[in-house]
Amino acid sequence: MGGIFGFLKSFGKNKFGQVGETITQKIVAWDPETASQAEIENMIEELDKVTREAGKAKAEFDREKAEAEAIQKNYDRYIAAADLINGQLEGARSGGDEAKARDLSASLEKLLRNLESMKPEVDREAREAEEARGYYEDVKSLAETAAEKVKTARAQLEKAKRDMRMAEIENERAKTRAEKAEQMAGLRQETSSLGVALASMNKQAEEARASAEASEMKAKLLSPQAQTKDENIEAALKTVSGEKAPEGSLSDRLAALRRK
Repeated sequence: MGGIFGFLKSFGKNKFGQVGETITQKIVAWDPETASQAEIENMIEELDKVTREAGKAKAEFDREKAEAEAIQKNYDRYIAAADLINGQLEGARSGGDEAKARDLSASLEKLLRNLESMKPEVDREAREAEEARGYYEDVKSLAETAAEKVKTARAQLEKAKRDMRMAEIENERAKTRAEKAEQMAGLRQETSSLGVALASMNKQAEEARASAEASEMKAKLLSPQAQTKDENIEAALKTVSGEKAPEGSLSDRLAALRRK
C-alpha cells in the first residue's frame, strides 16, 4: 500500500495540495501530465529509500565481515599456537623431558579449552557476516533495478500518455462514426418516407386524371350533339338516330339500299 500512498502524496503536491481521486486510473484519466510527473517523483523517492537502505546494508556487512575476519584470524592464531605447543610436547616426550612435557601438556590443555569456547563464536560471526552479505546484495540489486526503472520511466510514461491519447482520439472517432451512422439511418428513413409520400401523391394524381378522363368521356357519350363538326359524321349520327338525311345525299341512297 505504501506505493499508492506515496503516489497520491506526490500527486497532491503537484496539484497544490488537492486530495484528488483515490483510484489511480481516475487520476491518470483526469490529469495524465501531473500523474506522470507524480509517478516519476514517487519512483525517485522509492529509489532514495532503497539506496539509503543499501548504504546501511553495506556498512553492516562491512562491519560483520571485519568482525568475522578478526575473530577468524585470532582463532587461526590460537590454532597455530596449539600446533606449535603440540609439536613441542611430542619433542619433549620423545626426549624424555617429563617435566617439560607436563608443563607443555598443561598449556596445550588450556589452549584447547580456549579454542573450544571460541569455536561457536567464530561460527556465529561467520554466519552473521554471510547473512549481512546476502542482504546487502539483495538490496543492492533492488536499488539497481529501481535506478534502471527511473531511467526508463519518463520515456515509458510518455509512450503510455501517447497511447492513451490515441485511444481517446480513436474513441471520439468511433463516437463520431456512430453518430454519422445514426444520422444516415435517420436520413434514409426520411428519404424512404418521402418516397412513400411521393408515390402516394403520384397515385392520387393518376387516379384524379383517370377520373377526369372518365368524366369527360362520359360527358361526350351523353352529349352526342357536341361530338365533331365533320358533316359526314354528323349526317351518320342523325341517320342512326332516326333523323332523315338531306335528299339526294349518299346517306339516303345507302339507307334505301338497306331497306330493299
